[in-house]
Amino acid sequence: MSSSSHHARRARSFLVTAALAAAWLPVSVGASPPEPAPRVSELPSPETLPPADESEPTPASEPTPASEPTPASEPKSASEPKSKSKSKSTAKPKWIKHRIIPGERLAEIAARYEVRTDSLIRWNKLDKNNPKIYAGRKLSVYTDHVPPPQRKITYIVEFGDTWAKIARAHDVDPDRLRLRWNPKVPRRFKAGQELVIWVDPASPRARADAAKGIAEATSPAIAALPLVQIPRSSISVGKPNNGKLIGSVQLPENNKLYTLRKPDESYGSSHTLQNLQLAIATWRRDTGYSGKLKIGAISKRGGGKLRPHLSHRSGRDVDIRLPLTSTGSSAKKVSDVDWDATWGLVLALVATGEVKTIYLASDRQKHLLAAAKRAGASKETIEKILQYPETRGYDNGIVRNQKGHTAHMHVRFSCAPNETRCEDY
Repeated sequence: MSSSSHHARRARSFLVTAALAAAWLPVSVGASPPEPAPRVSELPSPETLPPADESEPTPASEPTPASEPTPASEPKSASEPKSKSKSKSTAKPKWIKHRIIPGERLAEIAARYEVRTDSLIRWNKLDKNNPKIYAGRKLSVYTDHVPPPQRKITYIVEFGDTWAKIARAHDVDPDRLRLRWNPKVPRRFKAGQELVIWVDPASPRARADAAKGIAEATSPAIAALPLVQIPRSSISVGKPNNGKLIGSVQLPENNKLYTLRKPDESYGSSHTLQNLQLAIATWRRDTGYSGKLKIGAISKRGGGKLRPHLSHRSGRDVDIRLPLTSTGSSAKKVSDVDWDATWGLVLALVATGEVKTIYLASDRQKHLLAAAKRAGASKETIEKILQYPETRGYDNGIVRNQKGHTAHMHVRFSCAPNETRCEDY
């Protein structure tokens, strides 16, 4: 490789680090919306109505729900908490099933669906003097106010975290976070501790994130990129190794950005495909990399098992061949990989704020580290992104060691706010 080419690559990688290093900071929490007006008043006995709908409430696939009518109704008791959820209204009340989450109270469930607590007791034949409920049980609810189900996530405590800071970042109540969902975790936890958090997809934070995504997608800078429109109908359900896709969407052909190795294995969630395409377009613009980029397996249509992969089942896993120094070279050879371009691509993916993990073998990560240092990346940035020189653990690095991942990186995207049945490990 010529000296001028080497210096050009170093200059290019420095520019992408400077342009993207700050783009993956947390999104600020939006202001709370007005409290919803009281709605459904006392409801009839279950015996006089149609059978309950056994299916779980299904979230709308659109990013912003339509405005809702506000029918007049009898006010709820002032002692019952109000729901903050942005919910879906049905044309008329219907039966749904609510799955109780840990620590949830009857009064809170009633407020969530805007019904009376004593109605919940009567519909589910609970003891009115001592109505006992437990996590995992399903309650029958008759309502025209259907909020999206809360989503369970696992959070890994970072250095400097506090209960209040974590609660604020996820828009949840600190007491629920510590006392209800994580009662066995010490008050003074340490970095690396796993916490369970139940996130409300209709919370102000989730709505703020969705609004930010829409604003970015329509900004002049993004509009100028060679992007292909991706339908918003594809939803990830379940875990990466035990899930499926609803309303499957295929990553569209876009030769200006990438090529598809197996189009029939290129189905993913809309959230994943949108962020993948945006990251690659931003990377090419900011680094000037003009070589080919091959996209490998994502998921098959509908998701499910995709042999020989153990994951790639819910449309959030993407295999990307490492960028090469020249046409005809092989990603299996360390010397043929353009590591400066690879570092730029990792930065662009991380900058979306939607990448959970990137898997790459440790003996390849050391070359990525060298590229990061050539680009002038700070120690903090390197520690945030690379697990290397560590080879195991879940409390450091987005890029983590995985044997066999030498010619490609395996990118796992996060669940979208509207994917309420999407789960992480």
